[in-house]
Amino acid sequence: MNNLNAILFQYDMTLEHYERYGKVLKVTTNQGTFALKETRLTRDRMDWMLYLENYFRELKFNGYVPLINTKYGDTFVVVEDRVVYLSHWIEEGSVNPSLKESQMIQRLAELHGYSVKDHAFSEESIKHFYEKMVVLRESRQFEMEKYVNDIEKRIYLSPFELAVATHFHQLMKNCDLSKSRLDYWFEQTNETKRYRTVLCHGKCSASHFVVGREKGYFLNFEKSVVDSPVRDLTYMIRASVPPFQFNPDTLVSNISHYESQFALHEEEKDLLASYLYFPESLFNSVTHFLSNQRDWSHMKHVRHFTKKIEVMNGITTTLQNMRA
Repeated sequence: MNNLNAILFQYDMTLEHYERYGKVLKVTTNQGTFALKETRLTRDRMDWMLYLENYFRELKFNGYVPLINTKYGDTFVVVEDRVVYLSHWIEEGSVNPSLKESQMIQRLAELHGYSVKDHAFSEESIKHFYEKMVVLRESRQFEMEKYVNDIEKRIYLSPFELAVATHFHQLMKNCDLSKSRLDYWFEQTNETKRYRTVLCHGKCSASHFVVGREKGYFLNFEKSVVDSPVRDLTYMIRASVPPFQFNPDTLVSNISHYESQFALHEEEKDLLASYLYFPESLFNSVTHFLSNQRDWSHMKHVRHFTKKIEVMNGITTTLQNMRA
């Protein structure tokens, strides 16, 4: 970041040293150590993040790292087409991954509990959401069916194409399971006539959560949105499963831990299962293979796809056992 000194000047800080951690700079200054993030944000998104700062203070929710204003009272520094913001650096050190995950689930349940809002039932809104999900998923399913039909006409298949063709039946089975649970959600929601939303972090994962001073804090609310609690849960579950190390007990324990603080409605459990059953991440693997934007070898694509298949099968079996 070429203009780092000029940016820190707006905070009355003098740079002493900096290190890069992905998209974040750890900057050591005459006033302490801070995290500096450069990103792209629309004006609406900046206003939303400012609103959240006040909203969290009103809720007395302290499970996040607040942003620091410049000496002029601004929360964001605009640099050409980029936006920069500053927060305190939380030194995590060596933290047990299981303990970190447990604290993240605890904080997520707190966030949802603090921000939950029951809405007046709208049959039209629920139907619109249901139909939208059906169309989106059928579209993705059709793309994959067309891809497999095309490659099966060939005499020789590449290792990746063979892997997709081999597991295609399982992918379609999961699509059916997903549709079935979405149907259950739609039916139950129309019966109970209730619907609620929470503030979702948007990218709830270990990379957006830090543990310091024996407490856990969420980072980066850039993708936050008001939605069903299932949205955050789905992302968290998928992000927390190590490849080839899926543990059904961990999945059950994590969901139970969350529900001990913020219990899901029965229809929300169906919606969660619908999201988890749908093999979107596997379909994305095919898209990545066709575009090859990552410049991977065929075998790396195969290994990546195979890992996701194993995780999908593990989650599927666990969900079925939980419902039995």
